[in-house]
Amino acid sequence: MVARRNQPLAWLLGIALSWGLVATGAAFAQEAKEEAAPQAEAEAPKAEETKAEETKAEEPKADLTPPTIPPEVEAKLEAARRAVAEAIVAAEDAGLVDTSISPPPILDILVKGYAIDARILNDKEGKKPYAVSPEVFGAWFTGYGKLDGINYTEDVRILNPSAGLKTLYDQRANMLNNHIEAVRKAKGEEAKPAEEPKAEEPKTEEPKAEEPKAEEPKTEEPKAEEPKAEEPKAEEAAPAEEPKAEEAAPAEEAAPTEEAAPAEEAAPAEVEEAEAE
Repeated sequence: MVARRNQPLAWLLGIALSWGLVATGAAFAQEAKEEAAPQAEAEAPKAEETKAEETKAEEPKADLTPPTIPPEVEAKLEAARRAVAEAIVAAEDAGLVDTSISPPPILDILVKGYAIDARILNDKEGKKPYAVSPEVFGAWFTGYGKLDGINYTEDVRILNPSAGLKTLYDQRANMLNNHIEAVRKAKGEEAKPAEEPKAEEPKTEEPKAEEPKAEEPKTEEPKAEEPKAEEPKAEEAAPAEEPKAEEAAPAEEAAPTEEAAPAEEAAPAEVEEAEAE
């Protein structure tokens, strides 16, 4: 009797235990999936980074090796350096150079014609930091300054664009562009060979085909016929006509008061002419 009563209880307990085991298994599976997902997400950016590094490695590097200077260009450069040195010496001899660096700033001398940066740095009443040209600033920060008592790290600065730097570089551009243009123009004229004057060839005019003109009907004026001289034809001798005896005309009836005239006889002269014909 006890066993029969406990049998349904045991059956319900077994069902409850089985459901609990199923629920815990599903929870463990979800946790495993959640742990796998962050690992996959962490691996994805690493793969992208490796691909980016591979593409960077494949890109060609910029060629930073300095170019080879041809001998003719080197000769021009050496001549220019000599000319710059002569300009510096000429400016120093003329008293136009009072600089705080050695050698003097060539850009200031070429553009402005003088270099007086030492006067700016020696001005005790001037406002610090002192504004100088880029060439003077670079010389001080690379060990080419020669004035004593100058703390270049605090006292030397580049000139502001609005305080004269822009004007300096505008003058530099104008000067160089004018000379470069003149050199290129002269070089282009030397490259072109002198053209010889060409002898003008006589132009032979080709005969033009004349277009047929419509002929206008000409009205012929009647020409006066010249009288043709007829050659005298030998007249055939006409047969001599025999003189006919003229019949005596009937005597006209005279007026009752006049008498009838006798019949006229043929004149002998007319008879002779008829015979001659």
